[in-house]
Formats: sequence, C-alpha cells, structure tokens
Amino acid sequence: MRILYILPRYDSAAMGNRIHTEVIHAWRESGITAEVLSLAANQAQPTRTVEDDIVVHRLPSRGTFVTQVVNRVVNPLFSYPYLASAIVGLRRFLATTPPFDLCHIETAFPLGVAALFAGRYAPPLAVTLPGADVMAEPEYDYGYARFRAVRALLPLVFRRALVIRADSPQIRELAIVRGAPASKVTAIPYNITEDSFPPADMPLSEMRARSRAIIATRHGLDPERPIIVSLNRLHPFKGIAYLVEAVPTIRAAGLAPQVVIVGPNRSTPRFGDYGEFLRRRAQALGVAADVIFTGAIPHHDARTYLAGADVAVVPSVAESFSRVVIEACAVGTPPVVTRTTGASAYVAAAQAGIVVEPRSGPAIGEAIVSLLKDRAVWQAYSARAAALAPQFSSQRIATELADLYRNALRSKAFPETVATGR
Repeated sequence: MRILYILPRYDSAAMGNRIHTEVIHAWRESGITAEVLSLAANQAQPTRTVEDDIVVHRLPSRGTFVTQVVNRVVNPLFSYPYLASAIVGLRRFLATTPPFDLCHIETAFPLGVAALFAGRYAPPLAVTLPGADVMAEPEYDYGYARFRAVRALLPLVFRRALVIRADSPQIRELAIVRGAPASKVTAIPYNITEDSFPPADMPLSEMRARSRAIIATRHGLDPERPIIVSLNRLHPFKGIAYLVEAVPTIRAAGLAPQVVIVGPNRSTPRFGDYGEFLRRRAQALGVAADVIFTGAIPHHDARTYLAGADVAVVPSVAESFSRVVIEACAVGTPPVVTRTTGASAYVAAAQAGIVVEPRSGPAIGEAIVSLLKDRAVWQAYSARAAALAPQFSSQRIATELADLYRNALRSKAFPETVATGR
C-alpha cells in the first residue's frame, strides 16, 4: 500500500509531529510506504525533501497572487487564512504525481475540504478527526465547527471519505452528529512517542525522583510539598482557569500544593492574553504564590515535568483526546481529567486516574485531594496508569490504522465478497 500522509504542518523534530513520524516508520515494517504532504509558510514554491528517511512534500501556504486574494475573501467565512491555496496546491500536486492508494488526511477541515475539491485526482480518503475540525466551543474561542460554512461542508467530506478515524469515542459520536455515517467512523486514539515512556535501563521510581529534583531546582519548588502539573498550551478551551480555581479546595484539605503550569501562551478574541488572564485569576483567589508559569519547554523536557509531578491535571472544557493524559500515565503519574476530554474514556475504563466534570475548580480540587491524602490510593492509581500507557504505543496504533485501511480498501474493491464472507 502506498499512502499520502497529509498534515497542516510537518516538522519531524517537532513534539506534535513525532507521532506521525513513528507511525510512518512502523508502517514501513509491514510493507506500507508513505510520503508526507504539508503546507509551509514563507515558501514561494513547492519543495520535496527527505527527512528522517521520509519523503516530505511542502506546498506554499500563501500560493499565487490570485489565491492570496481568494484566501482573504473566504477567510471571514471559515476563519482559516489559506483555504484557497490549499485547494489549488493539493489539486495540482495530485494531478502531477503518480497515484497513491490512499490519502491519510489529518482534519476534515481544512485539509479534507481541500481534498474534496481535488475531485477525480484524489485517491480514496481516510480522514482523521483530531477534534478542532468538528468541535464548536464559541464561548472558549475554539473549534472550526462553530462557523456555519464549515458545518455545511463537513457532511460532504464525510460522504467522500472511504473511512473516518476519530481519535476518541467522544469524537466518533460528535462526527456522527455532524453528518458522518456511523458505519464509516472508527475510534482509534493517537499514539504517544517512544520517548514518552521511561528509559529501559532505569527503574520508574528512580526516574521519577530524578525528574522531581530537576523541576524543583529549576523552579525553586519544595520537593516535600505536592507538585501538580498542567502541560498544555495556554488556550481557554484547555480549562486551565479551573485548575487555578481548584487551589483553594486543595488548601482547605490541609495540603500545600505547588501548581506548575507548563506551555506556550495564546491570545484569543474573547479572553485576550490567556496567560495574563490566569495570573489575574490566581491573584484574585489569593493563590498566586502557589501557581508557577514556566512558559514553553523543549519536547525532551515534557517527560521530566510529568514524571516529577504527583498529579497531572488536564481540565479541558472540550478536547478530542489529549496525549498528555497518556504521557502522564506512561511515567506513573495519575491524571485528573475532565469527562469532556476524549482520553477520559480510556482512563476511566482502566481506573488509571480520576475523571471529573468539566468547568469545576472544586471538582478538580477534590479529585487531587483524594489522590494525595492516601499514599496507598495514589500508588494503586500510579500502577494502573503505567499499565495503561503501552496500549498507545506507536507500533500498536500504526497496526490498528493499517488494518483499518486495508479492510476499507478491500471492501471498496470487493464489496460483495466482504459483505457475504465469501
């Protein structure tokens, strides 16, 4: 099988893109070849490179002068600045490139829409839904589906798709609400990278102790006090304000928490500078001394922060999956995660952490207290968390995707044989 793997952006060294690199490498072991196609800003012409032993094609985001004009015209409808150039660039690429057996496309919008307009040049589409394309959270400035024009196009993409991969059961249900045929949608989560797991030559307890010492020294923390970590970009839909609002509940239980908020800052129309919003909230609650903002960190440090924590909190208002939840599990840190975060379904089934209702600081605080008040309880959750994480290895997820794609192509080629079992 030959697959074109289409992404909005691709950098083999970037934290978010390593998951794709590992899947493509795992596919190769089973005889599947894949080439990457992505958009690139500040690039005037299409390029072809080989990175990490993968062929990578990049199309200029801005496109020609004409597509730039069209981009500006349609941007108010879709809130995506490169839709016209993505459509034109992808159509030209597919028309002039030897055909692929399948397109793995990350996002129904914008890339699924671009493939839709590629028409007869596009091979069968396997659309992955990472969440932002089908979610609508206008109160938190999040989700393309909050725009009417996107909602109108999504059913057309779903109808054109051969198969649809949702990254959690929650997104599968939302895709069906948005017009996807239930028979096409399969929930397969995202993988976590190999370096999310503890090193093979070091006991987990030793790794956790070393990690705790590193972050305590780096940020002037007291290693004897509880360390609670949030690791995500600072965007309103991530619900980090509710973690800040959990601190009084934790204090009232007699604990002295240190909340470490890790991630790059974002600004949105409704909230403005979200980092500043969080700082003001901490000050208003009188907990600013207990809340530490680190800003963005290198990818290789993520495991250290998660392993050095007593609890990892993912308080998202709505999120399709959240790899951070599973990355925390991989290093034995129990997560507290909102029910509206896709990974919560897997955590709940494995009893690997505590699932809480969204938009509630007290609920988050009570969950953290229940983990930290009893060491035996914490240890049981930690062990179950570590046991859950291998289910999300790159090899395992790559195999699930490969099986899904092979079966979908087989059913397309031999529908009667598949239907009757002959």
